[in-house]
Amino acid sequence: MKIHRTILLICITIIVASCVLKETKNDAEIKFEMTTHHFGELEYKGEANCTFKFTNPGENPLLIQHVKTSCGCTVPEWPKKPIKTGGSGEIFISYDTSHPGVFVKTITVFYNGEESPQILTTKGNVKYPDEDAFSSRHDESSK
Repeated sequence: MKIHRTILLICITIIVASCVLKETKNDAEIKFEMTTHHFGELEYKGEANCTFKFTNPGENPLLIQHVKTSCGCTVPEWPKKPIKTGGSGEIFISYDTSHPGVFVKTITVFYNGEESPQILTTKGNVKYPDEDAFSSRHDESSK
């Protein structure tokens, strides 16, 4: 008799839980104004920030679940709350310019849509620390 009650209680719990829990929809959409940002030439240890603007053209709320970068030198900030239909938002990227040379970094945006994830890219060239000093000394010595 106790087993029947336990089974009945488990069945009722499952039925109630399935009715109460909201279904997570994976059909949101995201549209970025641009998917690549070219910084050009950057100063060593200078500031390098960019913003990827997006809209939600879909019929359901858009939730950015996570944003992953290809290395720790690229730091993202993104909205944690759902973006309503027709709404917009931004993903802010900060790049650490203490690594001289050419770079190409990817930002992977995971969201509640069938097309997830979306890939964004930043690229540029961080000048070497002594490049300007070398250039000006070389120019002077060639006169």
